[in-house]
Amino acid sequence: MKKLTTSLITLSLGLTLASNSFAIKMYWSDTIDHKIQRANLDGSSVEDLVSIPGNSDIYGIALDINNSKMYWADYGEDKIQRANLDGSNVEDLITVFDSIFNFDPLGIALDLTNSKIYWVNNGDKIMRANLDGSNAEDIVTGLSSGVVDINLDIINSKIYWNDGGTGKIQKANLDGSNVEDVVTGINSTYFMALDPINSKIYWTGFDAHKIERANLDGSNVEDVVTGLDEPFDITLDIANSKIYWTEADNNKIQRCNFDGTNVEDLVTGLSEPGAIVLGVPDIALSVELASFSARQIENSIQLNWSTASETENEGFNIYRKISGSEFVQIASYKSHRELRGQGNTSVETNYTFTDNSKLQNNEFYTYVISDVETNGLETKHEENSQSVFFEIKTQAVKRFELAQNFPNPFNPSTTISYQLAKDTRVSLKIYNEKGEFVKELTNGFQHEGSHNAAWDGTDENGKSVSSGTYFYKLQAGTFTQTNKMILLK
Repeated sequence: MKKLTTSLITLSLGLTLASNSFAIKMYWSDTIDHKIQRANLDGSSVEDLVSIPGNSDIYGIALDINNSKMYWADYGEDKIQRANLDGSNVEDLITVFDSIFNFDPLGIALDLTNSKIYWVNNGDKIMRANLDGSNAEDIVTGLSSGVVDINLDIINSKIYWNDGGTGKIQKANLDGSNVEDVVTGINSTYFMALDPINSKIYWTGFDAHKIERANLDGSNVEDVVTGLDEPFDITLDIANSKIYWTEADNNKIQRCNFDGTNVEDLVTGLSEPGAIVLGVPDIALSVELASFSARQIENSIQLNWSTASETENEGFNIYRKISGSEFVQIASYKSHRELRGQGNTSVETNYTFTDNSKLQNNEFYTYVISDVETNGLETKHEENSQSVFFEIKTQAVKRFELAQNFPNPFNPSTTISYQLAKDTRVSLKIYNEKGEFVKELTNGFQHEGSHNAAWDGTDENGKSVSSGTYFYKLQAGTFTQTNKMILLK
């Protein structure tokens, strides 16, 4: 049986989002009894699922509850395997025999959105492959030999791992780029769990006999539970604010509240419990982004995006950066009407935002949007970032202009863009076919440049209007123009 060290026994995917505790199971490996087991969250109804060879060391378990699959990394047998959640239909996905690299899998995690498996290989690099085991590739290399655990923050598109050899927790983008330290100076950490909802990271201190946590940026390190024996792997029930962990030498599984109170034994009398994970279905993202683009229009940059669906979407925030800098928020749904979300909808919705700030000539600008749920959770869509090389248009002719709304015809919302040749008072109103006033979208003083306003198909009282032809009229100083648009339901 292969061993990393006497203190490196197990690890697993440590992130679990649970909506309630009914019928949710916890899964764990037992290093001495050579099996994978599961039980209810209160420790009742323990059952054996998979018997594994005597040479096995399972260092990671990850679950795909929606497809009823269980994945694990076997360091002793040099393979990654999967089976049904009840332990049936065990199959090899990646083995040392069909690999061209030194294959020693440790921690394992799943990115079900992109159908990928991530794992720590041989303690010194991170790899990934398709869920069927094909297309294995290196993601992060050149690490110390003490890397064991790996977690994915799918919400923010990040990989996290902890390095027992250097005493630090690090992170990178999902493609392995932009490696950075998160927490340093940790005493013997090998296992961790992420709480992206509350922006926390938890880890076990094997030799420090405690569980600690910090913010996801590494700040505010604090003890959560102290006086433990040798806590190994750790996982979280975020919805119910519970921490679960294995105590291999004490042969049990324990849990407590997020603040460290109410420590309780769940399963006792085990031989040597190791990797642990909770099984809950994936939680869908609030916004399914269908497209996102950015382009320069005169001396502004216009962003356009569409959503395929929205769930509890309060609105969007806009982030921007230039080369060599970090993203900075430049606009929010709280102050920009056109960034307000649809709440709940399964209909494709189009959005437009124009960055009219003073931009630097000959500079690359990169934009990212985020959606904010009604509960305050913000999700950045960094994988869809767009960059524009900005050049000041010195020969541009300043003029007033009212563009055709987009999309047109539309349902349920559309965006109206217009250009101002100078600073002036602006009014933008909607009228029906009879010439009756429907709603005023803009009324106030605005600076020269590009502007836009969104109409959601409602009247001045917030009531949805019927299908038909409508007119939008722009008055800007002495300039007046009226265009036609069609609402289809």
